[in-house]
Amino acid sequence: MLALGAGLVTAAVLTFPLPLHLGSAVLEDGTFDAYQFVWNIWWVRESLLGLHQNPFFTSYLFYPDGVPLLFHTFSFSLGLASVPLQLALPGGVLTAHNVLVVAAPALAVLALALLAHELTGDPSAALVGGLAGAVTGTTVWYLPVLYLDCAYLIAFVLWAWWRLHRLARPRDVVLLLGLLLALVFASQEYALMALAILGLDSFASLVAPRAFGLPPRWRAGLVAFWGFTALALGALALVVMRAPATAPPADMVLFGSAFAAALLVPPWVVPTPFWVYLGTGALALAPIALVWGRPTVRFWLAAAVLLSLMALGPYMRWQQPFQGPPPRLSPHGFPGPYLVALKVLPLFRFFRAPYRWTVGAQVALGALAALGVAGARARIGAASVRAIATAAALALVIGGAVLDVRGLRAPLTEATVPAAYGTLSADPQPAAVLELPSGLRASRFAAFSSLYMYYQTAHRKYLLEGTVSRLPPDRRLVVQRAISDFAALPYVKWVVLHRDLVPESSLGAQRQVEEVDRLLVSEGELVARDGAIDIYRLRTFRPETVLAP
Repeated sequence: MLALGAGLVTAAVLTFPLPLHLGSAVLEDGTFDAYQFVWNIWWVRESLLGLHQNPFFTSYLFYPDGVPLLFHTFSFSLGLASVPLQLALPGGVLTAHNVLVVAAPALAVLALALLAHELTGDPSAALVGGLAGAVTGTTVWYLPVLYLDCAYLIAFVLWAWWRLHRLARPRDVVLLLGLLLALVFASQEYALMALAILGLDSFASLVAPRAFGLPPRWRAGLVAFWGFTALALGALALVVMRAPATAPPADMVLFGSAFAAALLVPPWVVPTPFWVYLGTGALALAPIALVWGRPTVRFWLAAAVLLSLMALGPYMRWQQPFQGPPPRLSPHGFPGPYLVALKVLPLFRFFRAPYRWTVGAQVALGALAALGVAGARARIGAASVRAIATAAALALVIGGAVLDVRGLRAPLTEATVPAAYGTLSADPQPAAVLELPSGLRASRFAAFSSLYMYYQTAHRKYLLEGTVSRLPPDRRLVVQRAISDFAALPYVKWVVLHRDLVPESSLGAQRQVEEVDRLLVSEGELVARDGAIDIYRLRTFRPETVLAP
């Protein structure tokens, strides 16, 4: 209960004032990511309850071909959890999304505290570990992104693993597999981090349990877990092989790699990327764990080091060799474990940001911090002195967190669907809509299609594109297409021009808007205007060409 209370307070502080605007705003950092994740959880409900179809494919994006969503950053399990919230809460999908965002820090503290309590049996040390591993700059920066703010599922999986081996009950195998399944369908990258820690645990327990300070493992449970996991992941691999997607360029993986200095040097001391810093409180308590912690410390230190090395990407470096994304990067530095993973496991080729592995390292460091505090408390005889030492550890963690997260939270942004979309919502006829401009913002990595996907939750018309990770090779964005005659797109009934976004778009997108404007003179009719948004109805629309979803 103490950890849950601390988690709720943490969530309120980190997300304020979002809890006061659950049905009208989002935390939005300029990337439009939050809008995409509102769509994601909406599509789970719409596909299952409205359309009664496979949620892992949609024709509502990239119409008429549609697009698979199995290895999109879909966060299906979170969407599934949100369905009762969407149905019950005022504000529907937006409120449900924001409840998940607000709950994420609370669940992170709770899950890590449960893991730490499983390791130490000390509630006070567990609280310190939960806060140390869960309240970081990464936690705050990832708040608008459901796919990345669910690190609590990693901690829940690890807690279930240690609980399984302590209790040796078959039903705990089921619990562990259920949590892992939820993690796989929430964030594939986080699932790989959890499996890396579990794999290290299994290997160490078989080869050198004393060296890593591990207690005896329940062999039957271990075999059952890895057997079922291999079958499930093998089945997923077969599905992936039948629906190939485009991997990100190798340059993007290199650019998305962390560097060692950023992991260890506080960004409030030396300017470094705050989203890869491991955390002041956890790093400060690590030496205490090494001196006074139980032998299990050796395992969690190994896990933290392994995941930190993975965050450095294919080639490990102390400093970042460039300041911005260059046109082409050449591999340099020492080859790291991530390079081995790229060669051995093809799935790794589809992830573009190795630095995200710092999240798993922070979970391991939270466990390490709890072991250190528990060891120190066990060596202090006087209760009053023990209480002072615990308060000092809490003050260190909270003070470090304040420095680490200061100024990082995304601003609160109004999320009202423009009134002009009422024209589309009121039209009962199935049809597609072309939204322009297309592509990315010229100033930052933000896809306009994420915003349009959010608007689709209100009007429910098909879109010609969408923000979908790991696209099939034959899908093209609207900005990559030549639109010279709307008669070639007979299923498109509506064109929506966001004229306020045009100056923010690329030159190619701006030229496309100019070409479409010329076409609309003869092929379209302006039917609605809401500020800078113009909505046109096309004369070339042919309803018989619209395919059922």
